[in-house]
Amino acid sequence: MINIYYVRHGETYFNLKNLIQGQSDAPLTDKGLESALITKERVQHIEFDIAYSSDLRRAYETLQMIVDTKVKQVLLKEFRELNFGIYEGDSGDGFWKRKAEAYNFDLNAMSLVDRYQYVYHPIDNPKGEKLQDFKTRLYSGLLKIVKEATLHQHKNILLVGHGLAIRSLIEMLDPNHDSDIVPNASVTKISFDGEKFALDYVGRIKDIN
Repeated sequence: MINIYYVRHGETYFNLKNLIQGQSDAPLTDKGLESALITKERVQHIEFDIAYSSDLRRAYETLQMIVDTKVKQVLLKEFRELNFGIYEGDSGDGFWKRKAEAYNFDLNAMSLVDRYQYVYHPIDNPKGEKLQDFKTRLYSGLLKIVKEATLHQHKNILLVGHGLAIRSLIEMLDPNHDSDIVPNASVTKISFDGEKFALDYVGRIKDIN
């Protein structure tokens, strides 16, 4: 069995100010650094064979707080957050209400992840990332990890990434799971038995096993 411990990065200054972060690279706050150290304590009983991270600063800073240099660390672009295009750095206050009014959709009629299909627009926001492209690259990253794990007999893997990325993979692996709550520095566990993925738990901040 391959166990992937998927950690959301610690709090950043964009999180603190409720700004749309996407692929903008805001640093961790003091609280974010502290929460990463707390996560380190909570996973210290797990012997990680390798550690992966999104190549965005907030993710690999969190990774470096959790594991020491004896554990091989690999940065993967596949696990970057969604690219919001022109909306990067905008205020998150009322963002989805404005989008729903502009493009005439009902927020309550779709999952949290599905609403992100309205970030990309061929005219209004052509530099934004299409939701399906985002999901495809995340899943390809997951397959890359388990392929390497199978080849090198890795059992326990640390992966550090981003809130929407984690929620998107959760929804792909278990469409019926309520994936709204994935706190900063929390752990989501995904297992792989050689044939299929399973979602063991989501967004834990204690009782990590």
